[in-house]
Amino acid sequence: MEDVLEPLGRFVLRILKWIVVEAIIEFVIKGIGHVVLKLLTFGKYPRAGRDEGRTFAVGVVSLIIVFVCLVLIA
Repeated sequence: MEDVLEPLGRFVLRILKWIVVEAIIEFVIKGIGHVVLKLLTFGKYPRAGRDEGRTFAVGVVSLIIVFVCLVLIA
């Protein structure tokens, strides 16, 4: 019985992990990038559907800068 349920359990956990990682990327990183770009460009960028790569990149860079600042403070 374990031989049947173990792969199914791993499959379900892998799907849940994928959903959580996608949610973190979509909402946290892109959200931070969107807000930072809006603030730095006074609302001109990001344009809907055109600047998603930049939004992700700015989000990643922003998180890296925050973590580096926290390490330097500590």
